[in-house]
Amino acid sequence: MAFDPANHYVLIGKGIDAVVDTASVSGSAVVSLNVDGQQVVDPSFASTQHGLVIEGTVEVVPDSHSIDICLTIPEVNQSEEYVTFTGFAALTNALTSIGGPGLVRGALYLYEIRPVAGTASRVAS
Repeated sequence: MAFDPANHYVLIGKGIDAVVDTASVSGSAVVSLNVDGQQVVDPSFASTQHGLVIEGTVEVVPDSHSIDICLTIPEVNQSEEYVTFTGFAALTNALTSIGGPGLVRGALYLYEIRPVAGTASRVAS
């Protein structure tokens, strides 16, 4: 018995919520991603050997830092109407200085891993 792939993913986690539609009327993925209340503008989407990967910039503060997210969730085949899954988000906080990296004390990059969970379903596009 063959299963149909899910095309609609809804997920939440610590400060993260997202809706991913892998197939839209235009044929490309549509992603809505919020991190700590901030909308990620124009996130990228890719189906990789590691699963579905969504990446984007959360925040940029000149002469201070930038925060990027790499969200990874599994591709899901529908064995029932809604299938639950888990994934993770890796947040990278890059510390910056207008004078260059030599003026940043300590580590230039800080990392945070956050778990996410959600449901996958198949919807008409």
